[in-house]
Amino acid sequence: MMKGLSRRDFMKGTAATAIGMATMSLLAGCATEAAADAGKTAEATGTVVGTTYENLLTALQGETNAFTKYEAFAKVAQSEGYDQIARLFQCTADAEKIHVGLELALAQKMNPETKAPTGDAVHEGLTDANLITGAQGEIYETSDMYPAFIKKAQEEGETEAVGVFTRAKLAEGYHAELYMNVYNNINDLDDSKYYLCPVCGFIHKGETEDACPVCGVLPTAFKEY
Repeated sequence: MMKGLSRRDFMKGTAATAIGMATMSLLAGCATEAAADAGKTAEATGTVVGTTYENLLTALQGETNAFTKYEAFAKVAQSEGYDQIARLFQCTADAEKIHVGLELALAQKMNPETKAPTGDAVHEGLTDANLITGAQGEIYETSDMYPAFIKKAQEEGETEAVGVFTRAKLAEGYHAELYMNVYNNINDLDDSKYYLCPVCGFIHKGETEDACPVCGVLPTAFKEY
């Protein structure tokens, strides 16, 4: 490592290279894709695809792991003095809980015996590393897992699952973008608040008069963090 180059700056350059500009371009596109187009690139990915019900269980476990992880990351950020980042992690944790609720309700509709999973153990790193971990998870869900599950649900005619998966997919794209934005500005943070859509888990930084771009809910219903 070059003399005078901080650990955080070194990590920032490494992570930015690894994720790449192409990924961020993908995230921007995720917010405007139609559901029918979302599954077209799901072939030959790392996601194991089963039946729609099985995919719901997989997504349910993933979202449960995410909110468990983000709640832990929020505490780490708070302990390191990153109030804004702690609020973002908690806001995103609550967004993942919304996805858990939607997916669990649908899975139980398909099989009343379905039980809510528990989250896996969390490895807590420093806040900058946690932001990268969070962004990578959100990118995987929005560009790989959910598109694959949407495609399968379309093939099986499970229209309700298509809707649930699509809303989660689009919201995750915004989460990843927010994580990377904060990571790239970790040494120059502001006091902006975050606003959570209680229906789909979309998060907006700063006040807005616009309806949720994912589900259309009015901003008056958003929860402030």
